[in-house]
Amino acid sequence: MYEKNDIIVWEPEEVIYRVDDTPDSAYLITDGAIVLYTREGLQLNRIGQNEILGETSLLLGMKRTVTAIAGKGGAQAKRIPPQYFNDLLTRDKVIAALIRKVQYRLIDSNIQSNSLAVNLERITELVEMHTDGLNLNDSTVAELKKLLSDVRQKVVFARDIIAYPPAPDEAASDQAKPDATDGSDGDLG
Repeated sequence: MYEKNDIIVWEPEEVIYRVDDTPDSAYLITDGAIVLYTREGLQLNRIGQNEILGETSLLLGMKRTVTAIAGKGGAQAKRIPPQYFNDLLTRDKVIAALIRKVQYRLIDSNIQSNSLAVNLERITELVEMHTDGLNLNDSTVAELKKLLSDVRQKVVFARDIIAYPPAPDEAASDQAKPDATDGSDGDLG
């Protein structure tokens, strides 16, 4: 991540923030896309230009509830400071209540989606284990296998992305470390 002329730029597939991070701002996406994942790695949503990222945590005063990762083409955004939301909520109590209600519904929906997806993934695994030896010429078996394949394509878990991407500080320090096999003494310039 780097900032240029009041625009934040994230490289392709760069972690923007993780579940349980403390928020410092929200973002108005100006270019590219960002993919949101649950703690377990379920891909919840893909958001893009003119959408807001990270507002829930600021509005509700809580830690991040999802992990946000820049899309394959990277992303750019303008930072929205916490004070912007504080001012908005202070000005109009009715709008503040409405916004809070919508944000809590969003969190509940994300939790339900994750729970259903985890159960659906397990059901799919169990059914696939028992259909491998069945007659593929049977139209019912063929339909079941097709439906299972469709479910696998729609319910995307990216546990490897959620579990292993280095934090920004880790990535920077890894790049700064000299490679012991390249003969360099670590002097970068």
